[in-house]
Amino acid sequence: MATAANRLWSSYANGFIQILGLTILYAVITDNKEKNKIFLTWLFTTLWLVGSVWWLYIAMHQFGGLHPVLTVVALLLLCGGLASYYTATVYVLISTYRYIPKIGRAWVFAACWTFAELARAQWWTGFPWAAIGYAQVDTSLSLAAPWLGVYGVGFLSAVISALLWEYQGKIKIILIFSLPMALYPIINSTLTAEVKDTDISVTLLQGNIKQDEKFNIARQEAVKWYLTELKANESTLVVMPETAIPYIKEELPKEFWTVLRESTELENKVAIIGIPTKDELKGYGNSAIGIGFNQELQYDKYHLVPFGEFTPNILRWFTRLMNVDFGDFNKGDINQALFHWNGQRMAMTICYEDLFGEDLAVRFKEEENAPTLFVNISNIGWFGDTSVVGQHVDIARMRSLEFKRPTLRATNSGGTAIIAANGEIVSQLSPYVRGKLTGHIPATQKEITFFARWAGKWGLMPLWILTSCVMLSALLIKRFNLFSESVK
Repeated sequence: MATAANRLWSSYANGFIQILGLTILYAVITDNKEKNKIFLTWLFTTLWLVGSVWWLYIAMHQFGGLHPVLTVVALLLLCGGLASYYTATVYVLISTYRYIPKIGRAWVFAACWTFAELARAQWWTGFPWAAIGYAQVDTSLSLAAPWLGVYGVGFLSAVISALLWEYQGKIKIILIFSLPMALYPIINSTLTAEVKDTDISVTLLQGNIKQDEKFNIARQEAVKWYLTELKANESTLVVMPETAIPYIKEELPKEFWTVLRESTELENKVAIIGIPTKDELKGYGNSAIGIGFNQELQYDKYHLVPFGEFTPNILRWFTRLMNVDFGDFNKGDINQALFHWNGQRMAMTICYEDLFGEDLAVRFKEEENAPTLFVNISNIGWFGDTSVVGQHVDIARMRSLEFKRPTLRATNSGGTAIIAANGEIVSQLSPYVRGKLTGHIPATQKEITFFARWAGKWGLMPLWILTSCVMLSALLIKRFNLFSESVK
């Protein structure tokens, strides 16, 4: 298992580099000589977002069939549009920083940035991929995750970035911020007590079926491999990835389900299977089916992917340009029943649903029935051999940190992993290979984290209110000139 220190310096996202980048942006914003602050802010955030989600090009062009030029334009429009959130909010600091003391400027900058992160997370269905808090998963700022969540971690990161520039000439200030972050991986590895895993064995399957063949020539191959592995498996819990069975559930013969049930019930084990479903009234669903439980369980994906699983009518012309217009999927409920088994209460998520910690927090409202384990099934095959695998693993690690719950991830092509409740990777399967990852379910924490409590009741509204109040205060300070003269 890789140590936290190794991951910090080898991961695609580095907490120190993230802070350095934001410090440079802050320096530009507060430079009295720089006249193009608005444009440079937009350019910075656009390039940052392109660097974070460039792999969408593969999904749209290679698998979607969209012309390369149109793909680049679509990617730039997406990232440029999302960057406008940051440009609009950071303008509050640009227009008021001369009237605010140094410590106050840092708070205003963090509020502006976090408000934009929240907008990106929740407006127009939400696309919060690569929020800056995820870069801190291996630094001391991650200790704030169970209290403030990933956006709270990002807020602290932005505060530090601004203060480092404001107090750049004072080495003590820099050391106060830098040393705890730098030493955290070492301290964490020595102080973290060994927590014994449960005695529940688990196998996570990774078929590595090619995306462009999955729903045609490789369909039977996929079914055969997963069924063979299920029958041969000796673990008590088997998890297959998203759409592992590339057929509509209702179109498969009854004999198929008989074989599945016999493979689980006769050997006293359970399986979670990713498969598309169809309901006569609701339509299609991206689902996870539980076999071997007291009854057949089903989870339908709640947070659907825009343009992949649903498309607004006004934008259907765009999906018609590609070869992947499957039509709209049915949206499941936000608080669906957990998968109860062997003392575990499993909260399911499919694909990028685990980006939305506020949605998971809803399942912690009833403390006595709160999840003890997160199970995420994903495909990932849409995006090739890219940084998306490491990004998604860090997202899952942040969810475990926020809620102090272990996570099991079964993917088609990469990121299959067992993650402990403290966010540490217990074991991980190499990406882009066909194989299985065996182990035991890590121990969970019985207590409900502070983040789970407030986010379960109010969602992200407390952060919306905090950031709005800070920005409004900055505008009021400037409007009424609450300081006798501009702050130097």
